[in-house]
Amino acid sequence: MSLSLKRKKQARNSYRKEKASRWAALRTLRLPLPRWQMSRGGLVNILTICALLIFVAVVVTGVCSLSLWLYGKATTSDFFATTHIDVTGNVRLSRDMVLKYGGLSEGDNSLAVSITELERKLRATPWVEEVSVKRLLPDRFIIRIKERMPSFWVHKDGVLYYANERGELIAPVESENFLSLPTLSVESGGEDAIPFLGRLMEDLNSGSLPVESGAIASVTLSPARGVEVYLEDREMRLSIAIDDWSGNLARLGATLGDLARRQELRNVRDVRAVHGNVWVILNENVQG
Repeated sequence: MSLSLKRKKQARNSYRKEKASRWAALRTLRLPLPRWQMSRGGLVNILTICALLIFVAVVVTGVCSLSLWLYGKATTSDFFATTHIDVTGNVRLSRDMVLKYGGLSEGDNSLAVSITELERKLRATPWVEEVSVKRLLPDRFIIRIKERMPSFWVHKDGVLYYANERGELIAPVESENFLSLPTLSVESGGEDAIPFLGRLMEDLNSGSLPVESGAIASVTLSPARGVEVYLEDREMRLSIAIDDWSGNLARLGATLGDLARRQELRNVRDVRAVHGNVWVILNENVQG
């Protein structure tokens, strides 16, 4: 084959390839849509979104309205009227007093009662230390409380108060809720003995100190005597120094037991346990 024929053939092939590539480019070329078509498509999308938003808003509004309607019906229905209220843990407070302080009564709609508000009111009561309220639908409440237990009377500003074992005031003494307790006095400088009041009550309850708590008329805290207990029926004072509480208490208890066995307690006016020793002071008529 001559050189001229080869060149002609190559030229024809290159022309065909160029023509095919042009057609392929034309097929893949996307012409821009007219502006009116683009505007129409965007408007449709916007209208669709708005319709969906309106639909969602209508559904949400309907659900909320239905919920409020159902709640209103439930909170006025006799089906949820409270018929059972159980109160546990109360000692000083009667069941009626607990319900009065909490603002709850039988017949109240159980769904309309705010548990948070009920617990807040009861905690605001000076006698209530802890409280939990449980609602059992349709008509029952369970109220569990822990009271502040009084251990003493305390005079302050001319008013007689109940106080706990730490000497903290609880509430004024009232005739409707009266309880006879020892009177607590704290002399100047006797504040260091306040933490031992709790131990005194524990030792009385456990029998470590052989004295009945009901026989105690007063408790005095002083820097000189520590914790002083006055037994009114025997007109006897018992003093326990706080420097070695357990040791002094044990020695005091042993001494009282020995005096009781010898039937000499009636002659004793004062017993002091301090610095590892126990001092017994007799009545003046016995000393004479």
